[in-house]
Amino acid sequence: MKIRALAAGLLLCLAGFAWSAAAETAGYLDAIEDMPLMEGLHETGDGGIVFDKPNGRIVRSVASGHVAAADVRAFYAETLPQLGWTRQKKLELIRDLLVFRREGERLEIQTVPAKDGGTEVRFSIEPD
Repeated sequence: MKIRALAAGLLLCLAGFAWSAAAETAGYLDAIEDMPLMEGLHETGDGGIVFDKPNGRIVRSVASGHVAAADVRAFYAETLPQLGWTRQKKLELIRDLLVFRREGERLEIQTVPAKDGGTEVRFSIEPD
């Protein structure tokens, strides 16, 4: 009996881990594998555009949702430094733009009003 209970518990734990891993991967942009997608946003289009060039990659992706633009900027300003991105405040000449750098790449995140009244978030990565 103890072995059955232990086996059932183990299977339940493994199922929980698999579900947890699936939930984590659902929270990232398709085109930028380590770019978290803020809760309330969903990708638009076919997952973005990626060009691999000799001097680096060029990536464009767009997400939107009914979230406040200020909340989007706060989320990425807090989250991205934990992933190695350094915020470049001096380069943020436009109020609705965040600029980050990491390992020879420049990331821009711009928030603009969406046609449906929500917020559109434009992600752009280019070689620095």
